[in-house]
Amino acid sequence: MNKLTLSTLLLCGVILSASAQKKFKYKAALHKIDSTGFYRIGLQPGLVAKAKPDLSDIRIADAKGNFVPYIQAGSLPQRSQKSFVVFPEISNTPKTDTSTVFIIENKTGLVLDRLWIRLQNTAAKRKVNLLGSDDLNQWFAIQEDIPLQEAVQNSEGTYLQSLSFPASNYRYLKIQVNDKNKNPVKFLEAGIYTEYASTAQSYTPVSPLNIIRADSNKTTFIDIKLNDNYQVNKLHLNISAPRYYKRSVTVYQFVNNGRELLSEAELSSDKTTDLLIAAKANHLLIEISNGDNQPLSIGEIKAFQSDEYFISYLEAKQSYRFLVGDSLAQAPEYDLKFFADSIGGNTPVIKHEAVVKNTDYAVAVKPAGKDYTGLIWVAIIVSLGLLLLLTLKMTREVKKKEEER
Repeated sequence: MNKLTLSTLLLCGVILSASAQKKFKYKAALHKIDSTGFYRIGLQPGLVAKAKPDLSDIRIADAKGNFVPYIQAGSLPQRSQKSFVVFPEISNTPKTDTSTVFIIENKTGLVLDRLWIRLQNTAAKRKVNLLGSDDLNQWFAIQEDIPLQEAVQNSEGTYLQSLSFPASNYRYLKIQVNDKNKNPVKFLEAGIYTEYASTAQSYTPVSPLNIIRADSNKTTFIDIKLNDNYQVNKLHLNISAPRYYKRSVTVYQFVNNGRELLSEAELSSDKTTDLLIAAKANHLLIEISNGDNQPLSIGEIKAFQSDEYFISYLEAKQSYRFLVGDSLAQAPEYDLKFFADSIGGNTPVIKHEAVVKNTDYAVAVKPAGKDYTGLIWVAIIVSLGLLLLLTLKMTREVKKKEEER
């Protein structure tokens, strides 16, 4: 391949990289680092609000526009094998035409934000939904469209995967595999490592909140509006009176002009006044059943997002940024997932700057003038074709001259 051909291919690579960046509506610069290595990058509520619920449209780009591999912090493997607690299986429902279900019971009573599942080795690509219940009858969504990892090469025939999700205290957990018209994957067991069991998941406040309260017909209605489509995993109610109370509470989110049930729980004077939910919305509603009692005296109400982290290998003194907001993006497949055990336990944490509009995206969708993108691509393809033909012709001529000698 001659220098002209190589230069053209490199130019095409730059064009493709630039084109990929134009698909993302927003960006956020990462804080610069002084030394090369693995870093844990916190995803602030403003960034998560612009992303898809499964975070599959977030990318890390370097100064040249190349995408940098990352893994989610919940994908890190467990190193100690001494304190694994297996949750008993309640039901392993046979495969149907649409899904395979694996149900387990959390007898520890701990609030969990991570679950480890052991599967028979598979290279199949599947997504799972995680649901919770306290009675095995009514189920509530915890996390949706979690990708199952492929098994790394090993001789054991099984492998472990971690599922990370908003902190939940449901007694029963259901793992539902979306495998319509496909063969099922085989679950062997599920449980937790006790050092990973969370009794106090860390959270980041989501603000501002616009709150309207109304007391009517033995029910208190609390309407909460946010200024973006935030991920909300906890609502905290500051209740000052009465001294003793025990009320049923229901939480909804508004989606497509309708409301969707998120949680049915209980507010009690002898328990925490936190409501754990899994929402991606800008409008929530809390309904508190007061019965014949006076309404609760509620002061400040706060919303929180459970902390989310990406882990990536970054070079010192280099500029990196998050790109987010491509509705058609799929979760990336990086080789880094096979080397997660190379990541140390004390990974430094860095943050990102405020989320702003991606100016490259704005240029790409600007309606002024004609769009010559198609013609440019045709010209590039034709140029590559001509270069390849010239290369082949030159090669034949060189061989012919050598044969004549």
